[in-house]
Formats: sequence, C-alpha cells, structure tokens
Amino acid sequence: MKHYPSTDLKQNLGDVLAAASQQPVSITRHNKPRYVLMSIEAYQARFVNDSRRAYAAKDAPPEHVEMLEEYSRELDRD
Repeated sequence: MKHYPSTDLKQNLGDVLAAASQQPVSITRHNKPRYVLMSIEAYQARFVNDSRRAYAAKDAPPEHVEMLEEYSRELDRD
C-alpha cells in the first residue's frame, strides 16, 4: 500500500487519485496512517457482502437484545 501525507492531497490530488484507482492508499497525518482512499470498485469488492450491521439499541433485533442481556447477567454473577 502506498502512503501519502495529507498535505499531498492538496498539492498532488491527481497523483493520489491515480494511485488510489490502482490500489488502496494510506493517507497519513504526522507520519501515522489515518485514512484509506480506494476506488468505489475496490470498496464494493471488499465490503458489499459484509453481513455485519450496527443498530441503535431501540432498533436491535430481539435475539441480539437477549444475547446482551444474558451476557450482562453472566457479568453480574462474577
């Protein structure tokens, strides 16, 4: 994976986008990876079949709520 400082986004946007069209690139701040930039095709190929979901507590499926309640009871016993 190629790495680009965030300042390169401003100065060399075309180069960074060209690299991201070939493979995901890491955007760094203060020499630490902070973001990943990739083509929509690469994103969809990686995440389109991801069955994981996040729910607000009020919208969680009943089986998830039951599982969390059971886990909570186990913690209380310890």
